[in-house]
Amino acid sequence: MGFTRRDMGNLLIVGTGGFFGAISRFLLSSAIATPFDTLTVNVLGSFALGMLMYDTELLGYVSPRVRMGFGIGFLGSFTTFSTFAVQSYQMAPTFAILNIAANVILTLIAVLLGRGVIILISRKCSLRSH
Repeated sequence: MGFTRRDMGNLLIVGTGGFFGAISRFLLSSAIATPFDTLTVNVLGSFALGMLMYDTELLGYVSPRVRMGFGIGFLGSFTTFSTFAVQSYQMAPTFAILNIAANVILTLIAVLLGRGVIILISRKCSLRSH
């Protein structure tokens, strides 16, 4: 089973997105340079992923290739579970528990907020078309 030209194109799209996502995470984390840099990146990425997921379901403005490059590639490397895990492990137990709770709760809320934005946009679009 070999790679097709389409498979190679998809790998290139995901890889390019991942390249820019990793660079963006590094730059944003460096600019924030606080103990909350990873949390901030994860929440922003989750918000964008929530928007991307629900655009597909409700609006359909984003093509499958863009979703692949931005969702899997860019956001996959922009958000970072491994850094979150290492930082939590290095914290005092109380702060680690707070960090874990904040990452889980805030990233889930961010996905829901991203979904909410897309729902609002889809409602406005459907009102305009009537």
